[in-house]
Amino acid sequence: MTDYANRSARGRAPDDDEASLRSRLESDRERDRRRGALGLVDLADEGGLAPTTVAGLAEVTLEDEVADVRQFAVEALGLAASAADSDAAAEAIRAALADDHEWVRAEAVVAQSRAEPGNEEPLRGALEDDSGWVRRNAVIALSKTGAASQELLIERIKNDPHSGVREYAADSLREYADEVEAAVRILAAVLARDPEAFVRAKAATSLGDLGTDRAEAVLERHGLNDRSDDVRRSAKRALATARGVDPEQIDAGLDGDAAPGGGPGSQRERRRQGPGPSQGPAGSIDGLTQGQRDRR
Repeated sequence: MTDYANRSARGRAPDDDEASLRSRLESDRERDRRRGALGLVDLADEGGLAPTTVAGLAEVTLEDEVADVRQFAVEALGLAASAADSDAAAEAIRAALADDHEWVRAEAVVAQSRAEPGNEEPLRGALEDDSGWVRRNAVIALSKTGAASQELLIERIKNDPHSGVREYAADSLREYADEVEAAVRILAAVLARDPEAFVRAKAATSLGDLGTDRAEAVLERHGLNDRSDDVRRSAKRALATARGVDPEQIDAGLDGDAAPGGGPGSQRERRRQGPGPSQGPAGSIDGLTQGQRDRR
């Protein structure tokens, strides 16, 4: 689920056929069950799974004691359900939205958006989850399924303590800006004041796409003078987009060293969010693989 920037099972699966992978789900060994779920993610993405396999994944999603196994199983169910109607998959996915582990719930949000893209109620419910990672995925899912709104995204930008939520809300706002000037005002405030560099960078990008005179002025005043080199670069590209020119035509001082920036997992973010998981999956600070981070 690269689009949602979670740890995904893809590309790390054993090269077995579906029957063999399904049998691994019943193993007493945690390693075998994980490998089975991993393999079925790829197979589901390639064209769906047999009903017996979906039933096995549903059982694992609901009953396995290992969070990793449940997470990969629900990822496979989401892909399988998007390829064919499956009541068993949909039921297990909805149950996983209440799992006691935040990464399983975060994955279940993605799976829910794939299994029932027209059913926004569970996704809106996930916006109230205690985990910022779950809320982040809910914002992305609502945006991708067309169920977000300018009002919802602005509320998240203003009030959500998790920087990942604010980041993706700022990124999506350009697509839902029914009142452009209001959207520009909130994005300008984000670019000027949000403590996290990732959020400010996405605000800059959205301002460039909206491209109003005020957006350009904010990019020049705040974006090109931001303390983070990453934000300054985003602002340079955004300003070029707004003006319809090559970024090299934008005069911006980007030769200085990058100042320490905030972001998901930073010390500043951990202080603001209080006790709880300080790292994303697989030890990452923000839930992204290096390849995903490079493509931002």
